[in-house]
Amino acid sequence: MKSNKKIILLKLGGSLLTDKNKPFSIRKEVVKSAVDQIIEANEKLIIIHGGGSFGHPLAKKYSVSKGLDKSIPNQIYGIAETHQSMNKFNTYLINQFLEKKYPVLSIQTSSIFIKDSDIISTNSLDVIETALDLGIMPILYGDIILDKQGSFSIISGDQIILELCRNLTKYYVSKVVFAMESDGLYIVDEENKNNCNLVTECYSNELDNLNLADLGQKIDVTGGIKGKLNFIKSICKSKIPVQLINGLIEGYIHKSLKNQILNCTNILINE
Repeated sequence: MKSNKKIILLKLGGSLLTDKNKPFSIRKEVVKSAVDQIIEANEKLIIIHGGGSFGHPLAKKYSVSKGLDKSIPNQIYGIAETHQSMNKFNTYLINQFLEKKYPVLSIQTSSIFIKDSDIISTNSLDVIETALDLGIMPILYGDIILDKQGSFSIISGDQIILELCRNLTKYYVSKVVFAMESDGLYIVDEENKNNCNLVTECYSNELDNLNLADLGQKIDVTGGIKGKLNFIKSICKSKIPVQLINGLIEGYIHKSLKNQILNCTNILINE
């Protein structure tokens, strides 16, 4: 039976909150704005944030996403360093909410998810749902993930969202919001290949036909926009609409959480 407890999943992109070209950098004004908007909206939600300049450079340095490779110097130390760097970033974000007396709880992703070859599983999401019941907003983040086969990898914020959509039981996800640096998905202009157009609305069954424009990307060990699109397709299979918004535009996060009209990409579900 479908729960009547509605929730929104909000992904704060790592490249939105940090400068991926400058290791361990935080865009403090962007973070402050996002936190203020989330508090003002005061909706029931789970926040998931990406690794940005705290996770991606180290994950790339130690080839964490490729799994155990004894030929890589200090790789085991590297997964610990990558994990701790993400904890540091997460702690900064947590503190921004606590300084404003807003109740949030950091949920360590690598402690609730595990891999077995290509399958990601969790014993329970009770801690997340209980926090929500208590009026506490859970915050998860891209992290390392251990593998029962004696290895490890990266679990991205997008992957976390997909697993939450699949495994939450007491709450149903009304929509997923991706707050990014751009206005959404762009496709190549068929009449002028040098131009691109924003996709403002499309149905989930149309995603495979989109000719995505290559807008360039910074270091990203989790697949970039095309990798994100694959996760979006999987999210839509759970009958959950997706919205991609520009988190740099003042007020857009708040408006999205309040379901107001935005210039962004809305991915609707085919009934």
